[in-house]
Amino acid sequence: MNCKLLVALVALYIAVCAASKAELLFQKKIVDGPVVGKELEISFVIYNVGEGPAYDLAFTDSDFTASGSTFEIVKGTTNGKWEVLEAGTNVSQTLTVVPSTQGIYPLTPTVLSYRKSQQDDTISYTAAASYSGMYVESVADYDKRTSLHLKEWGTFVLLCLGSVAFPISILTYYKMNYVDGIKKKN
Repeated sequence: MNCKLLVALVALYIAVCAASKAELLFQKKIVDGPVVGKELEISFVIYNVGEGPAYDLAFTDSDFTASGSTFEIVKGTTNGKWEVLEAGTNVSQTLTVVPSTQGIYPLTPTVLSYRKSQQDDTISYTAAASYSGMYVESVADYDKRTSLHLKEWGTFVLLCLGSVAFPISILTYYKMNYVDGIKKKN
């Protein structure tokens, strides 16, 4: 009887230890569309969806600091480090860069390393899903895409008014000069 109780307690302890490990989700999010000369925010968010805390979290993003990069870092850093992330919580970090030239820039997944429990010596890795490439558009293209297009709308309204005004003018002429299809006598 004591042996069965001991085995049950050991099994329960192992199940609790296995269930109380951390599981992390890592997200790299570009908030707005990138435009040359305008600030671009990149947000890194780490969610702990596991039952236990995660330890020794660290990531480094090399997309905006590589040699020959055309991005100027305005605010924030490209790496992050935290000692502990409790279960059911999240932590975020924001990086602000300014692109200097237009074009398509390849983006790589950012890898996050962490330990699932304090006693665990093995390091776990997860990667933020990455966009395959990021198109940085010129200011002229951005203005063209987001402008109010007043010239085009003005032309459209004039053409619409012309197509309505011509039939109305003919109708008004006939109403003033004809009665029941017969020309009025003056």
